[in-house]
Amino acid sequence: MKRLLIILGAGSSIPVGMPSVSDLDRKMFEWSDDWSPAPGLENYYRAVWKGVEQYYFASPDSIKPSPNFEKVLGEMVGLAHWMTPPPFGNALRQLISPTGAPIGMAFHEGRYAATVGINDQLTHQLVKLAQHMRELCKGGPVTRHCRFSEYEALFSGLRKRFELGVFNLNYDNAALTALPGAFAGFDSNGRFSAAEVHERTTWDFVYHLHGSVHHKLEQPFGNRIDWFAELNGTFFDGHVGNSTDTRSDNRAFPKTSLIAGGFKLDQLLAEPFLSFYAALIRRVYEADAILIGGYGFGDMHVNRALQNRLEAKESRPPVAVLTWSPGADPMEFRSDEWGRKLAVTLHAPTPYREPGHTSPPHIADLISRGGFEVCSPHRVAIWHAGFLEATRRLDAIADWLDGAAQDAVLAGTS
Repeated sequence: MKRLLIILGAGSSIPVGMPSVSDLDRKMFEWSDDWSPAPGLENYYRAVWKGVEQYYFASPDSIKPSPNFEKVLGEMVGLAHWMTPPPFGNALRQLISPTGAPIGMAFHEGRYAATVGINDQLTHQLVKLAQHMRELCKGGPVTRHCRFSEYEALFSGLRKRFELGVFNLNYDNAALTALPGAFAGFDSNGRFSAAEVHERTTWDFVYHLHGSVHHKLEQPFGNRIDWFAELNGTFFDGHVGNSTDTRSDNRAFPKTSLIAGGFKLDQLLAEPFLSFYAALIRRVYEADAILIGGYGFGDMHVNRALQNRLEAKESRPPVAVLTWSPGADPMEFRSDEWGRKLAVTLHAPTPYREPGHTSPPHIADLISRGGFEVCSPHRVAIWHAGFLEATRRLDAIADWLDGAAQDAVLAGTS
């Protein structure tokens, strides 16, 4: 049986009730307002968001990105590092502000007060994120969702055809629920089993590369992450105002049960994330085929793992991308951030065509026919009609990924 590597982004869980990035953007603002700085001090999250927004606004319209909570959390890490006094902060501070005075923000007095304040709110935001996601997953709302049967059918259908290895970039338990018995990286006592992750020769696993609602920090300082199956139990997700871990260039990161924001390679240095990332590098080279679902190509560490593998023109595996983009231009003319990153990550520039057609497809028509946009020279197929909607063409997808069918199987059928 061939091995199928699956990478899941936020768009794969939205159809079964999990939040989108924009949903979490709104929640982050609420949580930032719940955090209570001393009188006269900043809501640093809102201040950084505004700065990022103004910075992006000055860019050309053709490449203008939008702020999101991950970008802002990452900039907060950078700001906290910049505000740390010598010799542990950013040396560029000497060029930008030789006196060490903060620019445009109000902080407590004291050498480390600014760093502590920013990290305090950053930890607060991450703890709230973990708690929010866990509340959404408690009591089986995923399984009760009206579309979970489609979600389950997609995974069970693929499981019948392939050995599956899933790298879930989301925190929810939807994929684990759809793949009962899959190895999550922890033993029966909830302790992380690094040896099995590295020595495992079989597939049938679901690794949460950025954390899970089942992750629980060891109290009181969070030096270890355990797995706790019962979501109604007591969890420790981080200590606001305490306990950071130093990574490259002396940047300090909060110890929390999940990771979000920038500097992800630094954040991945803690276990279990580092072992999961090492597994991603290994498994992407072992894979006979790759399926990417609901992913915005926004995580460079994931992109480079794929890019490094797919640079080799010989023996590169087929890649199917399941997304929802009814209003998009065809890849031939697409100039947005998603299209550019996909082309670079998958080493798959144009041409893209619906099989049997010589001109670039109109995406809305392609969706209505249940067809795929295919880059035949690079063996990449894009399904624009939504993650769960792909169950309609599951046999065709599996046949194409397995090599049992040519591109023509991905043409529209209606």
